[in-house]
Amino acid sequence: MILSLRTLGFAAATLIFSCDLWGQVTITQPYATAEEYIQEILLGDGVTATNITYTGSLAQLGFLENGSGLFSVESGLMLNTDDATCEGFCADCLGGTVPDADLLSVANSVPALIGQSFTVSSVNDLCILEFDFEAGGDSIAFNYVFGSDEYLTYVNTTYNDIFAFFLSGPGISGPYASPAGFPEGAINIAQVPDSDPLLPVTISSVNNVTNSAYYIDNPLQDGICTNGYTTTFTAAAAVQCGETYHIKLAIADGSDTALESFVVLEAGSFSSNAVNLEADAVPFSAGGLENLVPYESSVGLPAVFDYPNGESFPFEDWSANNEIVVTVDGQETVIDAVIIEGCNDARFTVIRPEVESELLDTLYLDLAGSAVLGLDYSDTFNEVIMTPGQTESEITLGVVDDGADEGVEFVEITYEYINGCGELISTTSKVVILDPIPVQATASEVDCQNLDGTQVLGYDNISGYGPFNYVWDGNVWNNALEDPADWVTSFDSLFTMTDAEGQLQSSHIIELIVVDQCGKSFPFEQEVLYPVMTEAEICGGAQQDFPAFNSGILVEDVLYNGISFITGSPDAPLTVDVTANGERWKLNGISADVVEDTWQGTVTLVDTCGYETEALIRVRDCVVPNVFTPDGFGGNNTFRIRGLDGFMGSRLVVYNRYGTVVFQDETATDAEFELFWDGRYANGNEAPEGSYQWVLLRADGLRETGELTLLRQN
Repeated sequence: MILSLRTLGFAAATLIFSCDLWGQVTITQPYATAEEYIQEILLGDGVTATNITYTGSLAQLGFLENGSGLFSVESGLMLNTDDATCEGFCADCLGGTVPDADLLSVANSVPALIGQSFTVSSVNDLCILEFDFEAGGDSIAFNYVFGSDEYLTYVNTTYNDIFAFFLSGPGISGPYASPAGFPEGAINIAQVPDSDPLLPVTISSVNNVTNSAYYIDNPLQDGICTNGYTTTFTAAAAVQCGETYHIKLAIADGSDTALESFVVLEAGSFSSNAVNLEADAVPFSAGGLENLVPYESSVGLPAVFDYPNGESFPFEDWSANNEIVVTVDGQETVIDAVIIEGCNDARFTVIRPEVESELLDTLYLDLAGSAVLGLDYSDTFNEVIMTPGQTESEITLGVVDDGADEGVEFVEITYEYINGCGELISTTSKVVILDPIPVQATASEVDCQNLDGTQVLGYDNISGYGPFNYVWDGNVWNNALEDPADWVTSFDSLFTMTDAEGQLQSSHIIELIVVDQCGKSFPFEQEVLYPVMTEAEICGGAQQDFPAFNSGILVEDVLYNGISFITGSPDAPLTVDVTANGERWKLNGISADVVEDTWQGTVTLVDTCGYETEALIRVRDCVVPNVFTPDGFGGNNTFRIRGLDGFMGSRLVVYNRYGTVVFQDETATDAEFELFWDGRYANGNEAPEGSYQWVLLRADGLRETGELTLLRQN
């Protein structure tokens, strides 16, 4: 069983020909013999090939690479009715018009099966690879793609190019010719999937009308020089372990020698289940996510994952070439898959021999590595239960984000079993598990607000696994649906910093929520503070902190009627205490002169951006009286204690001469400047004339007391 992503490596060779018309896809001809093409490209696990023969010109064979952008065959062996490199006409194709009754029979079996009446008169430009093989398991399979320039003009016509895979050997009996030693004939295993009756694959059996789900139209020959091609098909057959079989891989032009057709056989896919148990350790999205953006299209993902414990992983290099040797836990090794905790996972398909399919059995995986079963991945991953009739099972590694700082870990997975030939088969996969990369956002430096009270806020850089989805101040701001060229890691937006009356608010908290490719949300808060003047009352002769929100932020000036308190002398009973900081000022406090009753005026604060805020400032006579006359005549009708703003919770209590509380009250907000008594009890009755005592318990702990005489004039 293969528990890994398998990418076949090939020795470097001089490129003899290449097809410039195929974009990133390349066709080369690195080998001088057909045997090399079979042994070096086509064969995979569990199969050995002998007696390799070829009919055709070597120019009709080629090695296709970088094909996954077009069809799921990344690389493979091409058989072509013309020059495989797409360079020009194959003038010396040795296939010529050599008769092949079986290919012609397959071609002419198609019309009746699809309700047509055309006839193919001959097969030409043959390209035929044949070999004997021995399989180590009970089946063989390989993947292929068919393409043709006959599409779509010559569909359902005599020009019906044809290919077939003729298989013969023990247990197989078929209508087609087979070599000596295989007397029961051959079958064609190149068939349209799920067709009934089974259809050979030609331009007339797979196109934009017939079996259209398997057809890809390419009239402009984008990326690949052919007018159309199929999706990836699989040819498969049951065989007997250890026995010798014969296969004939053949393609030809139908009725003429014009317009090429080809079949690409996936590299390494001609294999037996003795070893290749189709376990695809490909990472997949966890938590229901789909289509994670790969590294080369990501935004904000580092080239190297570095961790505080000193470990690292070269993610960019590995993504570009999964076959590179990397260092994990001090070991140099090749890694088959990389998992980011909480982001993706690895799935494997475990297949057991057909001879054991009727048994209820538990298959065991041997596990090793620094990652721990039950902690870093599922505690049931080491067991695979197969029910009667079941030959394969999908299992998931079960990696989650455990929140621990572990850096780079790996798990090595090994599976062993005895195949139908009595051989011990062992396959191994290595999967790296990385701690997730958190999203980090760097807020842009805040500039001055505009004259209309608006301001630009944003972020200079966002790192993590993007492109990202954003929720910016409660609004969805999503660039993940844009073209990759437009994915960004910085952005800004304009915000209104004033209220409905146009007054600057003292602070703003703008929340940014970044959702990365793994579906994780990361909240960030950008807090913006401004010095804003606030209304205040000051007792004459007293001093207090400067009445402004965020008074610690430097300012440009403080004005009254346009004249500066800092550098000038406005006509107001106020003094502003500041500390110079370069050409700016830090506000400390404000003090008031003694006034006879009350003074008020509007004071303007100018911040460093030149933005102005205003507030009313009152100066009061805060002398505490010792006599008051609550009789409604003239002034002095209430007993008042002033200068309490900023001291929410300050309490005034009045006692009579017997020590009984006759009145009490307290400030409910910092904005309350005073507490007063109007000479009445709580029930509204008038308190009698006489001596009383008052007690002030200020919120900061200050305690003051005094005598008070209440008089009434009747």
